[in-house]
Amino acid sequence: MSIVNTTQKIQAFQADNAKVSTAGSPTLKANLIAQRPHRFRLRAGLFDFTGTELDLGSNDNLLWIWVKQQPDPAVYFVRHDQFESTAARIFIPVNIKWMIEATGLVYLDPTQQHEGPFKVGQDKLEVRTQLPNGLTRILIFDNRFGWVLEQHLKAPNGQLVASVLASKHRYYPQDGLSMPHRIKVRLLPGHENETQFQLDIPRFQFNNLMSNNPEMWKMPQPRGYKLIDLAKIKPQQTNYQSQDTMGPSARTANLPDYSQRNYEPRFRGDARILR
Repeated sequence: MSIVNTTQKIQAFQADNAKVSTAGSPTLKANLIAQRPHRFRLRAGLFDFTGTELDLGSNDNLLWIWVKQQPDPAVYFVRHDQFESTAARIFIPVNIKWMIEATGLVYLDPTQQHEGPFKVGQDKLEVRTQLPNGLTRILIFDNRFGWVLEQHLKAPNGQLVASVLASKHRYYPQDGLSMPHRIKVRLLPGHENETQFQLDIPRFQFNNLMSNNPEMWKMPQPRGYKLIDLAKIKPQQTNYQSQDTMGPSARTANLPDYSQRNYEPRFRGDARILR
């Protein structure tokens, strides 16, 4: 926990000249910036001169997503305090805290309920956490360096809501932590609305002044695009704990259940887990 939570010293980061890629689409050039607890912005375009094609962001009050080439042109947004109880959880299955942690700033809250660590493979450990919103977070670590290799969110009915695979970790000695530079994200795996993309980041800059620019955190309002409040849309289902919202195919994506297996607890300071 102490090794993973070294990320707490990072309150803001910026990554320029990143790349966002999805199957069957051109790779986009992207800029990413985040400032805890709620500020996040990922803007991507095909070339510098073509402008922004994708804008996924959040400020202290709102979370939004805008895709330029979409069938129903609009900027979709929701207030943070309405996210968990509205249709936003269908359109955007993860909150902004998860998005920030997906980039590598993972935090294990000592006040939450954790299970493990369990040994799940060579040089890997797993920890499961019951989150306040009813989801279970599954983290898989490298047991030598404490790198978070995988992150998974599961609904109470066992469905996989989102996954992150992180690789190409690099250590930043001045900041005392390691960050992944390739991040593969799957949202709603196995569902008909499944989304996958890969984010490649050349380098992070930490705690810089760019995040203090108030213009950075304004929701976009491009000409010709409606603003749609997801909290005002009546969903068929917004609660992961009740009916099946992802279809039977999503259940085939479940992770192995290690909860009934007994393992000897191991800790980062235990020399027995080191090579």
